[in-house]
Amino acid sequence: MRVSEAANLCCGDLKLGYAESKVFIREGKGCISADVVINESLKKHLKHFLAWKTKHGEPTGDDDPLFTGQRGKWTRQAIQQLVKKYLKKLDLYEPGKSVHALRHSYAVELYSKERDIRAVQKQLRHLSLQSTQVYADVTDEDLQDQVKGMWQ
Repeated sequence: MRVSEAANLCCGDLKLGYAESKVFIREGKGCISADVVINESLKKHLKHFLAWKTKHGEPTGDDDPLFTGQRGKWTRQAIQQLVKKYLKKLDLYEPGKSVHALRHSYAVELYSKERDIRAVQKQLRHLSLQSTQVYADVTDEDLQDQVKGMWQ
């Protein structure tokens, strides 16, 4: 999801029930609302996070912000700073890269798994398939696999 969408998440946007593993995005880019499918690992972490919030007396009602700090609901800038901080701690930070680079990496990885551009389009909530094509670029590893064994 986009950083602004993460900043606007409410506790009720998490659909973590039995056979549900989704996050609802309220009015994302272009005023589009839609679900984003998440994996079981993230579902588990989000359930634990909600339990932690409850244990610490933080509100978890449907319209309560998911991410809060001492000054209230997190902003886009707060999330960007936090991601940058932890990328640096993990020695993954590159100057000039933004939180959006994580969205791009996710999309490239999702595409490389199944080669399903429509699935990537749906997860990213792009209206145009043309917008999604950027993430379907061929990697050097892909090329190596494809040329391996040619004319032998």
